[in-house]
Amino acid sequence: MTTKILALLALLSVGVVSAVYAETSTVEVPFDSHGQSCWYDELAVEFHCTWQGVVEKFTMEDLKEFRDLLDETVYNEELERLQEEALAEIEAEKSILSPTELKIQTLEDRLDRGVGTVQDSVLYHLLKELDTCTQGMDKQTAPFQSAREITKSSFDKWTYNHIEYKGEIGYIVKAIEECKAQNTLLKVVGAGYENMPTGADDHQFSLMDIYTPDVQAVPFDKLKSTTTEIDKSAICDNRQFADTQKAQFGCEILYDGLTADQIKRQNEVMFGTDGVINYHSEALDRYMTFMQEYGNKYATTEDKHNQALIAEPIRDEMFEDNLFYERHNED
Repeated sequence: MTTKILALLALLSVGVVSAVYAETSTVEVPFDSHGQSCWYDELAVEFHCTWQGVVEKFTMEDLKEFRDLLDETVYNEELERLQEEALAEIEAEKSILSPTELKIQTLEDRLDRGVGTVQDSVLYHLLKELDTCTQGMDKQTAPFQSAREITKSSFDKWTYNHIEYKGEIGYIVKAIEECKAQNTLLKVVGAGYENMPTGADDHQFSLMDIYTPDVQAVPFDKLKSTTTEIDKSAICDNRQFADTQKAQFGCEILYDGLTADQIKRQNEVMFGTDGVINYHSEALDRYMTFMQEYGNKYATTEDKHNQALIAEPIRDEMFEDNLFYERHNED
């Protein structure tokens, strides 16, 4: 680097007329510089200039080349600096990578070092060839499918490896099969759905939109109210619902003009609430009297003999009046 310097030297003498001397010099600076400064030493009558150069940092190649010439301390400091800079560059590159790109980079590093597995190799190639397919985003399937985009892979050799399809590999393989099924569906559906309205065009026509656009299903006051009451008329007054359904909803059901509570009260008045059916029977009264006076007593042998004597004439009279019995005895 060549630099020209204009030096003004002022020689002062006491009581003598001062003289001024100027000289231009050219200096060869043996390095690139980004600035200079000059100053004049009046006592020593010296003019000094300094050029600020650019310090070139060692690279890893420089360290290897000048290893024997550098001091051990300098070498270690420069080596540490270069390693920190390299790590910083790696982190900076990672910060701009997507999670998928970071995953690919990690798998690639494992495979390069020879520590990767078959699963790592398959996942690496699946991620390297990621692609997408769509559902419900074309005219044929939009009427009956929800719009969504599926992330799959174009790598088609994943079936050649005997691995278990689970985790991230299983997710991608499932997406591949789903996209295959979607392509098959497009061939089956055909063009029958292409003209069906979808999205905002799929509007259900209503006469209220034309003739009564200002009519609300629920009155505005009730819509804005904070009451917990429910308008049951839509169900209770609707003949399309069975009485059992209305009763479950809390509607008041009438049977012959009476509610269930009114019928219950009538039954309680007529039959009581003790669960016993009360009625009067003359035959039952006579039986109860007989049981109390005689029937509930233990009969003795004499009682049985007396009853037999009473029964004999009754039996004989019954046989005499029975023609079948008489003919049977004659034979």
